Amino acid sequence: MARRSLFSRILSRERSLEEGAQQRGIRVGLSDSSSLAPISTFGQHVDNDRALKVTAFYAGIRLISENVASLPKMVTKTTKSGPKAMPNHPVAQLLSNPNSYTNANVFHGLITTWIKGWGNACAIIQRAANGLPVQLHQVHPSEVVKISIVNGHKWYRIQKVDPDLAYLNGDYKDTDILHFMDVTLDGIHGINPVLYNAAALGKSLATEGFAAEYYEKGGNIRAVMETEGNLGEGKYKVFMEHFAEASKNFGTPLLEYGVKYKQLSIDPMAAQLIQSETMSLQDVCRIVGVPPHMLYELSHATFSNIEHQTIQFVQYTLRPVVKKMEVEYERKLFVGPDAGKCNVKFVLDGLLRGDTAARSAYYHNAILDGYMTRNEVRALEGLEHADGLDEFLVPLNEGVAGKDNENNNE
Repeated sequence: MARRSLFSRILSRERSLEEGAQQRGIRVGLSDSSSLAPISTFGQHVDNDRALKVTAFYAGIRLISENVASLPKMVTKTTKSGPKAMPNHPVAQLLSNPNSYTNANVFHGLITTWIKGWGNACAIIQRAANGLPVQLHQVHPSEVVKISIVNGHKWYRIQKVDPDLAYLNGDYKDTDILHFMDVTLDGIHGINPVLYNAAALGKSLATEGFAAEYYEKGGNIRAVMETEGNLGEGKYKVFMEHFAEASKNFGTPLLEYGVKYKQLSIDPMAAQLIQSETMSLQDVCRIVGVPPHMLYELSHATFSNIEHQTIQFVQYTLRPVVKKMEVEYERKLFVGPDAGKCNVKFVLDGLLRGDTAARSAYYHNAILDGYMTRNEVRALEGLEHADGLDEFLVPLNEGVAGKDNENNNE
């Protein structure tokens, strides 16, 4: 936790430091897109709260956050024999229990939601006296009221909304804040994807609003009845009563007074409502980076390409998010001799294994080529280790280049 005595000294000098920084040409203060006012487009008020009411945007954010939160997370240490798992490392314990009021699944899902939905996600690092991190406190993007660059160092001002968490308020140096950014234009702030794509999301909101109104009113006018003269109020009332009575139960009414029934064609805009909704969904898919079939838009999906799109989702959507988190964790959570020697890994292997046939072929080659043991394969499939399966198998028809194969010579 940042020291309060240090905060008091900073607060007393802040104005002079900021003025000096501005004179030196260093930008100070919050300037990312999250500070911009909500945008109105297509007659819709667009902000992060309303964007989540777009079903495709909500589903895309939920899909990404739930998948990242569900990934196994491990800490490894670089040794001469390769990476070694460290399940009892303090950082590994912290990743599985970030703070006293949030479990690991909720914490990582929340951080991912803010990254993809707001473009920024922050967490305060609470440290023990020896500098080791003991808790991570999530901070909503709106609670980061200021980011300043002072004398070449980044500072964050936190103002929690919840009064029960007011003890977290204050100024924190960059080393005590985990800051995950999505797309950034300056390396200091991430841009807000909702405000940068307000036109597309506003169109989605407008489409959903039009659809709701259209169906609520029963669609457009389907037909009209014409007559050459004016029936007058009395005849009109009598005619409509006869027409309504005869039309019950899909009967055939008799048209009186020279009235003619004329059916109208459907409004082209209403007829293309489904197409408009599909195009809006595709816009959202481009914004959040999710294949359309994962949001249940299957018009162009086939059994042959869905598997590859799923693998691409892991490679090009999930992997960049977890890499941002891995790098920030490694940079700020490891202290002392572990700094630079320990790594955080979100295990994506399970999502990349493909179908049963593809996994079988991969495991078969891995075992016979001698770079995986049978127990390692069992572990990937969620099975317990079995006795006698920890040895590497070596192909008997192959040898090391430049050396005689002793078994063959015998």
